[in-house]
Amino acid sequence: MEKKMRTMTDVDETLSGRDWSELPQDALMSILGKFGALEILMGAGAVCHSWLEAAKVPNLWRSVDMTQHELLDVLDDQGRYTCDRKILQTNFEVLCAMARVAVDRSGGQLEAFHGKLFVNDELLKYIADRSPALKTLSIISCDGVSSQGFTHLIAKCPMLEDLKLVECINLRRRETYQAIAKACAQLKRFTLCNLPTLEFLLSRSSGEEADGVVAMHELRSLTLTNCNVTNNYLAAILDGCPHLEVLDLRLCIVIDIDPTLMARCAAIKSLRLPA
Repeated sequence: MEKKMRTMTDVDETLSGRDWSELPQDALMSILGKFGALEILMGAGAVCHSWLEAAKVPNLWRSVDMTQHELLDVLDDQGRYTCDRKILQTNFEVLCAMARVAVDRSGGQLEAFHGKLFVNDELLKYIADRSPALKTLSIISCDGVSSQGFTHLIAKCPMLEDLKLVECINLRRRETYQAIAKACAQLKRFTLCNLPTLEFLLSRSSGEEADGVVAMHELRSLTLTNCNVTNNYLAAILDGCPHLEVLDLRLCIVIDIDPTLMARCAAIKSLRLPA
């Protein structure tokens, strides 16, 4: 089950009946650390002046997960928006503003950011310009992210180790994945989901110079679900990523693994193939 963000009613019930204002900052930070970034921004960090000051300490903002906010409950079971464009735009603007506050409070120490639906190029630039220590990035269903905006961030985040891209329809171009391989030499985990017409997979033929995923030589975990991976491209991945321990190719219906390829996958500890 997905972990849902606690509401401010939950926070109020937790705090009721006690005087928390005189606690030392270390104790306050320990309490605030039990809440997520969104919970702090929406009120847990504003109980009183001492809480507000504690909520500004950068250590609390090293990891920011903005994928569970109620403003993101705008899709039906078929993935269609349930509210009009004006309301949607307002919701996304509010979330972008909150994300910028979280980035500011991190004081350059942001290590992990997770965003869903609302992330756009402007926010990525804001994060990139202020987060040199970013190691983990997850972007889910963000139509406002372009290849240009994404590669700007990638170029400024050389410490990135864990990257997850899900249903970002504007990130299909080959140059995007070339930029990742070039800029993120320390990338260990890469997840790419639900982009079945990726240019970098469709355009590559045997004998071409390694690029994109094939050039991410330090990968330990690779997920390419519902992508158009071919036998040739899988062989190239196995050549270019010798440290792979986890490989997930579920829903990659183009691939048809033969015994030779299967034998080459024997060293991979966790292998998930199309059904």
